Amino acid sequence: MVTSTLSTAGILTLYTVLLVATYKIYRFCTFYFHVPAHPLQLYKRKGGASWVIISGSSGGIGYALAHQLLSLGFGVIIFAREGVNDAENRLRKDYPLGHIKAFTFNCATASVSDIQSLVNDIKDLPITILINNVGSVAMAHPALRPFANFDANGIDATIALNARFMTQLTRLTLPILQANASPRSLILNLSSAGRVGVPYLSVYCATKAYISAFSASLARECRYFNTPIDCLTIVPAEVHTDGNKYAAASSPTAKQFAADVVGRVDEAVRRKMVECVPYWKHALQDMALGWLPEEVVVRESAKITERMMMLVEKEMKKN
Repeated sequence: MVTSTLSTAGILTLYTVLLVATYKIYRFCTFYFHVPAHPLQLYKRKGGASWVIISGSSGGIGYALAHQLLSLGFGVIIFAREGVNDAENRLRKDYPLGHIKAFTFNCATASVSDIQSLVNDIKDLPITILINNVGSVAMAHPALRPFANFDANGIDATIALNARFMTQLTRLTLPILQANASPRSLILNLSSAGRVGVPYLSVYCATKAYISAFSASLARECRYFNTPIDCLTIVPAEVHTDGNKYAAASSPTAKQFAADVVGRVDEAVRRKMVECVPYWKHALQDMALGWLPEEVVVRESAKITERMMMLVEKEMKKN
């Protein structure tokens, strides 16, 4: 009798595990391999263009997102410290009828009044999406180094660029997004797989963890107060961009990653997610990280950054 009961319990446990695993695989596949025909329609106003603010958009993921959103009929507002004129010309070449506004703007050094002036210049446009994309290691060479070797200016610049700027811009843009919601507006905050903490990148990782927590808090606040704004953290791992030429060969290009961002947002919002890893291989890496022993995480994450440091040094010696 006892043996029979244990056998039945074991079979039920196995069935339950298989059912849960099947459900999770189904959810994963429907999220990553279903491409919506008309993405982001919730954030498009009827009659006239809806506009998107994208920080740090003269190259890389920001530029690729601008390109992707123009293809969907959005107007884009791009700005960065440098390369903006060239980015605008390339976008206008591909979208001669597209709505584009471009500004040269240093996000790392901007004061609150500078950010307010930028917002004042664009506040009359029907802006429905804000993409906080700008971010980097604002440190003199070598950018990757142990925290004990960081300099005070590099710490302050990295925090200002990655965390302070996006927080102030979001605060100033929130009333505009709420007023233009038709039916809803959207905020996308780009964090990083480095949000978990990686050797040699402590301050950068800390700012990305801040973005994740800030974004999740804002998303839940908007839901609690029934504010018609969806807020989602976007988490990239390695992506081939202008600023990251050393990504692994299996990494997506900025264009591929931007397409995945646009393709994942609607379903992520429908599922009430606060964080989204848009590229499926990155998602698997993110899940695997949670299963690994801490000593393996330390060793392998250090190897990745040390490989990047070696490649950067090699490239600098060439030049």
